[in-house]
Amino acid sequence: MKAQNTPWLMLASLYITQYIGIAFILSAATAILRQQGIALDKLALLNLAVLPMAGKVIYAPIIDRYTLSIQGQYRGWLLIAQTGMALLLIISGFIDFKQQFNLLLLIFASYVLLMSIQDVAVDGLSCKLFNIKTRQLANSIQFSGNLMGNVIGGGIILMLYPWLNWQGSLWLLASLTCVSIYQLMRFNEPHQLMEDNSNSDLEPSSLKSELIQFITHHKPWFILLLLYPIGSTVGFALLNPLLVDSGWALDEIGFVSKIYGSIIGLFSAAIAAPLMTWIGREKSLISLIIAQAFALMMMIPLALGHTQQWLVYSAVTAHFCCFPALLVVTSTLMMDKAAKTSYKATFFTLQFSFASVFGFAYSALSMTLATQVGYSLVVIIGSGLTLAIALLSHFILLKNKKPNHTVSLNPIKDNI
Repeated sequence: MKAQNTPWLMLASLYITQYIGIAFILSAATAILRQQGIALDKLALLNLAVLPMAGKVIYAPIIDRYTLSIQGQYRGWLLIAQTGMALLLIISGFIDFKQQFNLLLLIFASYVLLMSIQDVAVDGLSCKLFNIKTRQLANSIQFSGNLMGNVIGGGIILMLYPWLNWQGSLWLLASLTCVSIYQLMRFNEPHQLMEDNSNSDLEPSSLKSELIQFITHHKPWFILLLLYPIGSTVGFALLNPLLVDSGWALDEIGFVSKIYGSIIGLFSAAIAAPLMTWIGREKSLISLIIAQAFALMMMIPLALGHTQQWLVYSAVTAHFCCFPALLVVTSTLMMDKAAKTSYKATFFTLQFSFASVFGFAYSALSMTLATQVGYSLVVIIGSGLTLAIALLSHFILLKNKKPNHTVSLNPIKDNI
């Protein structure tokens, strides 16, 4: 059956390729380069290579407003971004990362820029293709695809690295990326929106005005978005180089941190919705930040050099029991706020990108500090800060919450 009649496979492929490269850069490449003797302060720069993701809030209005000469509003952007991603992965395979590390960093940053454009375009295409009923399945495919990309790029590639080596690993990722290009070439994007998906055109002046109002109104929330990623990034960013330094094999690291961790994460994300139904969005976020602090504390024995298998698996289990659920709850709160604006996708991207850029910055900072003061002190400080952030989140989310202001979990019932 042709791709245009079954866009689900194409969307799944696009969402998978979103994460295979990012997972490789942040996880597999970190372990591989550390094993080859690259210093921690240099590895920290890999986190900065993903900073172009923070620019998605800038790309979103442009991609919504302008259509390229290639057929389809979003298909053109997707073809250019996907092709560029594949070419950059192929080029990276030729790089001598020991002698040309800065060039490799530039190529990775360019790859992330194209991936960010692809991310915005595929989200726009999904909104255009699917109505309110089928959109739920599309979002499910997105999560599953991202998770699978995380497993492939950060786990399976790392396990196969002894046989594939640097060039083979990157060329395999490029080949997987090309599958989506083939599907896009066979896909004809419809010109008309679904009946319930029509939106007014973006106007830069009104967008700028609403942007200022949105940030001003939600200033305490943005303070929380600036701080809360500390708990989920500071400790786990150190796990791969820490295990490499302790003598763990790359395939063992890839399995525990990506494959095993992602399986646990799937269950974590599944319980986020009933948790929010039970105690509410705000209390769920506070509870998960506290849980993340205790999960980070389980990294302390590892940071002190005790890397027995049961301790490593316990720490990874604790992290993935909290982190995916924390992402789901935070994203839900972001969506609640963005849904009240005229530019829902843009304002959701603004919040998510804001939190993401600080998460990557904290990952880079933790590696740099670990070079100076050691793994253990960084993890201990991160645990204490996360508990303090949980207390701050209580005041921001509950103390400042307006009376009788709740977000409905049953909008159909509310409209009766």
